[in-house]
Amino acid sequence: MIPLILITLLNYNAFAQDSIKRISPNINKQISSIIDIDFFTTFAGINVINGTTGNDCNNLYLYYNLTVSNKFKVGKFLMTNNYFTEFGFRKYSDSISTVSDDQYNFKNSFSYCFGNSGFAFNLSIISKSQYFNHYDYKSDSVGHLTKYLFTSYLSPGYTNFSGGIKYEFNDNCSVELGLVNGRSTKVKNQKLFESRGVDQLYGLETGTSKKTEYGLILVVSFPVQRIIKNVFIENYSQVNATNKSIKYMKNYVFDLNGAIHYRFLEHFRLTMRTKYLYDIEVNKRPKIINNFILGFYLNNTF
Repeated sequence: MIPLILITLLNYNAFAQDSIKRISPNINKQISSIIDIDFFTTFAGINVINGTTGNDCNNLYLYYNLTVSNKFKVGKFLMTNNYFTEFGFRKYSDSISTVSDDQYNFKNSFSYCFGNSGFAFNLSIISKSQYFNHYDYKSDSVGHLTKYLFTSYLSPGYTNFSGGIKYEFNDNCSVELGLVNGRSTKVKNQKLFESRGVDQLYGLETGTSKKTEYGLILVVSFPVQRIIKNVFIENYSQVNATNKSIKYMKNYVFDLNGAIHYRFLEHFRLTMRTKYLYDIEVNKRPKIINNFILGFYLNNTF
């Protein structure tokens, strides 16, 4: 998979930069388009605080992530799309290897801009889950490790539908406040309840595959941005609050993902990425993941 992505991006790199120059706004002052692609792969070290499974431990592993962002504007109408995915694979114990990172996050927004103020009325859809089955391991009565299904595709899966106000700056950075938000939680694979030996997961009971809650959402989007020479920052974060829990921050759902990058030798990058995950229905304490990464990257804009 990684070689195919590398070949595609290498071929796309030159094309994308030409495309940006051709499409961006010189053809028509009312039409503009920007596409950003960022790919990164490495052998990485990971530090986990307050992990939820035996899988969540300090380790070295193979990792890559891919971010694709698109912005298309016609007059006062703006459409933005963002896709982020990551995959990590590591040795678990002895001859056992396991998937340590696997997530995708789609975000699609449609906006109507208020002049040149940077503000806009915004509608957005955000989807998050994983592609593969994830297994955890437990010891039996004689000390042998046995695996059991822990999560899988759309189990859990989250979807937010929201409408509200968006503020955009630095061309492709934005802060969105969804004043009306519906958050759906799914457990498509009902085998999770049996394999984990519980009657309730992610706020859902056995036999129930979906629930929807309403409230507010705050979304911050910073694609890779240069702050000084060879130093870049990146952030994609969201905070959910339901109508029932809006007065109690301990019931908010936090999904924060930020990184700082140092570039050297043109296509190599040193990265520190921190994720802060908190959902009281998953774990009473926040899960913090610190990635310290040195590896190879491609980006079509710098």
